[in-house]
Amino acid sequence: MPAKSKRLIVAAVLAGAVIGLLVSLFGGEFQRRLVFDSWQNLAPREGGSDDVVVVMIDDASVAAKGQWPWRRTDVAALLENIAQTGPRAIGIDIYFTEPDRMRPENFADLYTEEALDAATRNKLLTLPYGDQYLASVIESAPTVMPWVTTNSGGRPLGELTFDGVEGEPPSGIVTTPRMLTSIALLDDLALARGVVIGPPDRDGIVRRVPLAVKAGDVSAPGFAVQLANIAAGGEMLAWTDGGMAVGERVVPSDAKGNFEFKMAPGWDEKAISAINVLEGDFVGVDELQDKIVLVGFGATGTTDIFATPVASRMQGTLVQAQAVDAILNGYWLSRPAWAKALEWAVAFGLVVMLVIAGVGIAKWLIVPVLASAAVLPAASYFAYDASGILFDPARPLIIAIFAAIALVGVRYALAFRELVEKRIVTAKQEKENESARKLQMTMVPSATRLARLGTRTEIGAVLEPAKSVGGDFYDAMELEGNRLAFLVGDVSGKGLRAALFMALSKSVSKNNLMRSSGDLETAVRQVNADLMAEEDEEMDLTMLVGIIDCSSGKVEMVNAGHEDPMLVRADGRVDVVKMVGGLRLRTLDDFPYSVETLQLKPGESLVIITDGATDAMNMKEDRFGLERVIGAIGEDPQASAAERARHIAARVREFERGMDPADDLTILALRYLGCEAGR
Repeated sequence: MPAKSKRLIVAAVLAGAVIGLLVSLFGGEFQRRLVFDSWQNLAPREGGSDDVVVVMIDDASVAAKGQWPWRRTDVAALLENIAQTGPRAIGIDIYFTEPDRMRPENFADLYTEEALDAATRNKLLTLPYGDQYLASVIESAPTVMPWVTTNSGGRPLGELTFDGVEGEPPSGIVTTPRMLTSIALLDDLALARGVVIGPPDRDGIVRRVPLAVKAGDVSAPGFAVQLANIAAGGEMLAWTDGGMAVGERVVPSDAKGNFEFKMAPGWDEKAISAINVLEGDFVGVDELQDKIVLVGFGATGTTDIFATPVASRMQGTLVQAQAVDAILNGYWLSRPAWAKALEWAVAFGLVVMLVIAGVGIAKWLIVPVLASAAVLPAASYFAYDASGILFDPARPLIIAIFAAIALVGVRYALAFRELVEKRIVTAKQEKENESARKLQMTMVPSATRLARLGTRTEIGAVLEPAKSVGGDFYDAMELEGNRLAFLVGDVSGKGLRAALFMALSKSVSKNNLMRSSGDLETAVRQVNADLMAEEDEEMDLTMLVGIIDCSSGKVEMVNAGHEDPMLVRADGRVDVVKMVGGLRLRTLDDFPYSVETLQLKPGESLVIITDGATDAMNMKEDRFGLERVIGAIGEDPQASAAERARHIAARVREFERGMDPADDLTILALRYLGCEAGR
């Protein structure tokens, strides 16, 4: 491959790789979500452990206790029943942003001072109410209350009780100026507080929950993390390299302080109805004892519903429950720095292999590049399923695909250019060959010229090279004494080289025949000597040379390794004239070629062929052979010499039926007319 073509291939592959890189950077998040969501759907978590239980205020609960929001006393009773079973922690995934509407002062305000005396009003205001009852339950039980980040509304950070996280958080951690919480009476009395689900990704899908957010100078822990931490012993949470220490586990964190985890689509089927807990109809205390219990609202009309990788609709409480379970049992997902580095390394390796294969140094490298289309996704899935590692196969594949497209494009362009150049060269060669063919055909006597030669004779010939030009030739010339010399030659090989040697051989043969005054033996020996003097040792030829005395029909011939001539009787019978013959010309210097004689009677003909006739083959690879040549000669006993030569050639081509000629085809027919000749 030319150096210029190699440089062009390298440049094209690198340009394609850069385009692929830009595409992968532009669509990075989308492509990763597509891949990792596919793995979530292909291999979701099957159910979950028994460590986490969800108590859901569902449609049955609302039907039994009335529409939501319930009285705070009913919520308190629900939490109290849960607390009595001895759970490790209770996550209250419900917001109480306004005081209880059933407070005594609200009831007292319904009456005027005339309708409700001061003593009764004062006594009414001292009665306990729902928020107090609920606050006492929250305070006595291991509860975690939810927070939501907000830019407006809610409570200022200075009013909040923070549990905090030790250590330095990730640099890209989400920050917030305010928090939406339950009323201070309830929120401040809880054992812990935590931030629930943050905003979903751009496509509206929730894939992760916060480990913590930055609130002022403090890291406020996530809701799920707080519950898992209480279950793990309640030690101080701390940021570490790559994540957050929760008990003895380190939960991996992304740059924004979130963690992603494997999800299961069927958690709602495991939820316990809140009405069953209120009425004591659930299976038993052991269902909640030593468990982490999350309480949430999931009845018709709830707004706490999100799209996840495994379900288009999932209640937020179920997402939090799965997050807690993932922390406790190690079902988190992580994309460590080495996985990102490996993605770039694989992309670089694929591009290098494409360059090496493209320039032809090691074409077999295209095999591993093609195999990467299956290997990389399989490796990514295995890493996800076995270790929870998120390795993105899309980036190296996209870069490699664009580089491969560029390689195919430039190779196609180079091949097309080469094809065009070859066609131009071929066209020039064909034009040159056609010119050479025309030149070659002018070197042998035409039918008109042959018709004018000799007296009492007819002579006709056909010459059809296997290629544009060939090595066969014939000639005829008049000699003194009413004699006619004729010859047929067959140079070894085909094509332009054979044609050039043919021209030399024909010229040498004619000159020596003319100088020898009809002495065939001397002429042929001199032709052999002249050709032996040529430096091209690979070329040789066979030749049959003859002289006919036009007045008597006597023929003298010398056969130098050529096909034997055939004698056509006046009645159409054909006999092969067996000649002693001699070696091919240019075989042995000063070889003694012998002259043999033959007497032609009026009406008889000689036919001389080259092996292009006998060696012609059809589609079945059958040879035309000498018998078919003899048959073609005898089909028309009265044919003229020219007609007989053309007829034999036509039969040969008909036998081949479109096959490429095996060799040059030459046929010369000489007919002796005797006294019947008109001239």
